[in-house]
Amino acid sequence: MKQRKLKGYVLPTLYVIVLIVIFGAVSLVSSLMQVNPSYLYSVDVLKDVSTPVVGEVQNEEKIVRPYTSSDVKIATYFYEVDATEEEQQKSLIYFANTYMKNTGVLYQAPEVFDCVAVLSGTVLNIKEDDILGNVVEIEHNANLRTIYYSLGEVSVKVGEVLNQGDLIGTSGENNITDSTSNLLFEVYYNGTLINPEEFYEMDVTALN
Repeated sequence: MKQRKLKGYVLPTLYVIVLIVIFGAVSLVSSLMQVNPSYLYSVDVLKDVSTPVVGEVQNEEKIVRPYTSSDVKIATYFYEVDATEEEQQKSLIYFANTYMKNTGVLYQAPEVFDCVAVLSGTVLNIKEDDILGNVVEIEHNANLRTIYYSLGEVSVKVGEVLNQGDLIGTSGENNITDSTSNLLFEVYYNGTLINPEEFYEMDVTALN
């Protein structure tokens, strides 16, 4: 059988076609591997409009007081070691013939007032104390907790997620005062008690 001989231009043409196909495939793969700018933009947009998780302290939150009534006054201040003698005397609680240093601020009003969450958080614990009445503990982040003592009615439950300003309960009674409208409020940061009156002025971002 007589074999046909390929013409001289066939093989070079095939080589060129193969090179074109390989170059096109490499270019396609390279373009697919590059990040699409429009995709980045869409992700940024989603970040901007995403809704914050309820119960987590947001950086834009400004700490509010644990009550809403304008009639609330301080009955007993937070005990400061470096305070003046006069200030320290205003920070002592007298109970069972004993003077005790106040670890929070005791608020009172002529009438029952609403007690609210100073920041977003989760209800960590609820209990009844023989001396201080109903107690609600809220965790705002791993380092920050607030505790509400002497509540009358309690409007939350353990595990409930709260937004800033949500109602926790109402002021109530305890066994250290004659008032029927009390709120003893404590703040723990990194396990250490801090003065609530100074806490209200703090930057939330510094308390994470």
